[in-house]
Amino acid sequence: MIVQPDPAPADDITTEAVPSLADGDPVAATSGTASSTVAAPSPASPAPADALAATAAGTTTAEAGTGPTEPAPTTQDAPDQQAPHGRCQVCREPLPAPQRRRDGKYKGGRRRLYCPPPRDCKEQAQAQRESRLAEAIGDPLRLVIAVADEAVPAMTDLRETLARAIDGLIAIKEVSSAEVAAAKADAAAAHDAAADAQRKAEQAAEGAGRATAAQHRERQARQDAQQAAEQAREEAIQARQHAADTVAAHEQARTQAERAAALAKRAEESVAAQLQEALARLLSETAARERAQQGLAESRVELAATQATARTAQAAAEADQARAAQADERAAQAERAAASANALSEKAEQTAAALRQQVEVAQRDADQARLDAHALATTVQSLKHDRDAARADADRQRERAVHAELRAQQALAELARRDEVDSSPSGSP
Repeated sequence: MIVQPDPAPADDITTEAVPSLADGDPVAATSGTASSTVAAPSPASPAPADALAATAAGTTTAEAGTGPTEPAPTTQDAPDQQAPHGRCQVCREPLPAPQRRRDGKYKGGRRRLYCPPPRDCKEQAQAQRESRLAEAIGDPLRLVIAVADEAVPAMTDLRETLARAIDGLIAIKEVSSAEVAAAKADAAAAHDAAADAQRKAEQAAEGAGRATAAQHRERQARQDAQQAAEQAREEAIQARQHAADTVAAHEQARTQAERAAALAKRAEESVAAQLQEALARLLSETAARERAQQGLAESRVELAATQATARTAQAAAEADQARAAQADERAAQAERAAASANALSEKAEQTAAALRQQVEVAQRDADQARLDAHALATTVQSLKHDRDAARADADRQRERAVHAELRAQQALAELARRDEVDSSPSGSP
């Protein structure tokens, strides 16, 4: 015996909230029904997923399947004395008594849940189920759109930060080049001073030679020349020492400038590599976001196809039920014909056998429709898993964007620290 679940009325829908990935505050989402507000739950609350599965199960068992049925409820089984045959699931009005055969027994068929035509309670319940199903699938799409809108400003800020880092590296390179040029100019000036001192020493030596040659002429002049030569030698020694000290100081300054230029070049290469990695990650995250949007679009198309298949299966089940009712009516007519005319008993039996075969065919068609409805429920469950995977992918994309921004900030801090370290020794001389 198959127990038919009662679909939840529209008044039982509760209100939930969708947490935003940016700040964690709930974001309300309004539904299409007039009696309540429905929103997608947080990743920790699988209520819409359960509602989607319950809706698919309700559609499978209550609307599409027409397998073995239970007898209609009697007055003793119904607790409501005013509605012995149950109430409508939409308008809550008492349902009419089921149809009976000539022998007084209830006709076969599933339990009635809605008011019969011309009332449209069944169509209203179907519209409510389709609305809940569409909202359960549409909320993840809105969530992905919100995540994409939040990721675009973060990527823009990262691009601006990288541009500022490149400008800082260019400025550091220009300052280092200027310091190296100044050190080279100071070294050239020291070399010129040493050359001048050497020329003065040579001139002093020539003066000493002339003084030695004039020794024959005058001793006083020789003594004066010797004193002048000695003084010139001392001045030459002092000039050579001063030139050597100046050259050593400028050589040290040039070495420090070359070391600062090498550090700046290494920092520039490291930051350039980090920039390339950040750009590659940015491109990969953009491609992943585009793939996620494409997957969501494909899921939407598959959902539309699934809904169309469900409606087709429901129409086929209703047609099978009508054919079964017609077969029952024909069997009753055959029995009446057999009772009224014994001469035509053989022909009536053949007609009854043919009708029983038709009933068996209709039963097999109903079983096939039930299997199709079960496959539809499986497809809806797969779509639910795809939706959860898309939501998890969007969360990963947001975390990657946050990590990329943190790495960019760390790179800027490292550049600032290296700039301070490089500027302290270069300014000490």
